[in-house]
Amino acid sequence: MSKRWIFSPPNKSLQTEIASKLKISHLLAQVLINRGITDIVSARSFLQPQIAALGDPSLLPDIEKASVRINEAVRRGEKIVIYGDYDVDGLSATALMYRCLKLIGAQVSYYIPERLGEGYGLNTDAIKKLKEGGAAVILTVDCGINACREADVARTFGIDLIITDHHQPGQEIPNAFAVVNPKLKTSQCAFKHFSGVGIAFKLAWAIGQHFSPHKKVSTEFKDFLLNAVGLVALGTIADVVPLLGENRILTKYGLSALQYTEIPGLRALLDVADLSNTNLDAFHVGYRLGPRLNAPGRVGNAGIVVEMLTTTCRERAVEIANFLDSENKRRQDLQVDIMVSARKKVMNEINLDETTAIVLADQAWHPGIIGIIASKIVEEFNRPTVMIAIAEDIGHGSARSIPSFHLLEALEYCKSKLLSVGGHAQAAGLKIHPDNINEFRQMLNSTTSQRLSKTDLVPILNIDAEVTLSMLSKALVAELARLSPYGEGNPLPLFAAMNVKVVGQPRRIGSKGQHLSFYVKQGDVAIRAVAFGMGERIDRLKQNGKTCSLAFAVKINNWMDGENLELEVKDIKFDNE
Repeated sequence: MSKRWIFSPPNKSLQTEIASKLKISHLLAQVLINRGITDIVSARSFLQPQIAALGDPSLLPDIEKASVRINEAVRRGEKIVIYGDYDVDGLSATALMYRCLKLIGAQVSYYIPERLGEGYGLNTDAIKKLKEGGAAVILTVDCGINACREADVARTFGIDLIITDHHQPGQEIPNAFAVVNPKLKTSQCAFKHFSGVGIAFKLAWAIGQHFSPHKKVSTEFKDFLLNAVGLVALGTIADVVPLLGENRILTKYGLSALQYTEIPGLRALLDVADLSNTNLDAFHVGYRLGPRLNAPGRVGNAGIVVEMLTTTCRERAVEIANFLDSENKRRQDLQVDIMVSARKKVMNEINLDETTAIVLADQAWHPGIIGIIASKIVEEFNRPTVMIAIAEDIGHGSARSIPSFHLLEALEYCKSKLLSVGGHAQAAGLKIHPDNINEFRQMLNSTTSQRLSKTDLVPILNIDAEVTLSMLSKALVAELARLSPYGEGNPLPLFAAMNVKVVGQPRRIGSKGQHLSFYVKQGDVAIRAVAFGMGERIDRLKQNGKTCSLAFAVKINNWMDGENLELEVKDIKFDNE
């Protein structure tokens, strides 16, 4: 699908000011400006994030009350249960809090709900079970902000419920012992966009302050926190929260902590993902580590991930890491089958010219996998997509959106056809009776067609700057690396080179010839370009004397111990397009 290229307008005067004061290139200065970083202080702190710049945990609402109560429970020998979630953010947050509380001698255990049987968040049956097991304090991580009924149940049972969450609060706040969430109106925290594990880290910090004299954490606890940022990086990157502000600091330092971690489970995970001798970046977390950690929660029980992240036994850590690897392979096999099936339905059953929202359903699909497929369908067809797995007269749906379209609002409009719905602007979950799927599809398309134009359905590429090939160098790539880690809110810089000439013979590469490799030349400069997933465009490239324009990221290819400049092509435009 051809894309719309949106060029960021160059700000020459501000470029010059930032470049000269920080001694950086004009191109790097422009990329910072494009990210909304327009003053010297902000630019310097972005390029040189400091762990000392993290905000004091006391700025979060109820965190003092929560940390005092937890320390009190430790002194009294009361049982604390950490109630987590089955995604990477919830699992890493659970592991972080468990390790923290074990360090200070707590009687602590954890509980991860089962995705299909229990679903997301607190549930009353689990609270009852934990009460019967002797829990005096339940501490949620990455969930609970809308669990008003469950908070009342916990109170009835005499349990002190401490909620730590980063999701958007509703109109009513649960009547819990403490509610720690930066998005509450009472929050004094300037930064609001933490992940669940980011909030857990702040609580661990506060617990350490109250456990140690003079509100200064002990040396042992400081070492724990500096190592724990590795877990924070895992959950923060995997949960696709903005990698800006405090999240940027936590992930920058966290990736380094992760690389050199001595936690047996993380070491085993790095080994099984073949990353032990790699300079880790956000890509490795998002595409190599995250999927392995997520796999059990999608196709089985996620509690084993917390066991791996908390065990002190290296042999057990290796055993679980290998299991996660096999579960991930099973997930990949399921994913391939469902993707083929879903794509077939789109091509055979849907008229894309008349469809603004794709709704697909099947009884053969695994409900733990459909969220991944919904994202891939959105990526390919650029329409809000709902994937529904039908099992025992209930349709379990995962929905994903295109940028800038508020999916949850559109789904709320269709509420009369749904059994339940919840989520965010870009991702949501729902349940539906199978008999209502066709009417739901029509209703959703009715509302999306009113809110989306034909232009909205054409994917966008945001281009940081137009460049010439002569402006590109290994030194520039090294300089641009100061912007990493890349992710939500801080995308990989993209550039465009116009009217470059294709030279030599383009060729298809990859196991199925799905990718392209070719050289482009402009003036005296020739650079290799690789276009992933664009193998079918080879005939256009091969036409004699062909010129084209490229949108790309610039990188270094380290193949065979050589270091060569390379363009990673995101889109190709030919002269008559």
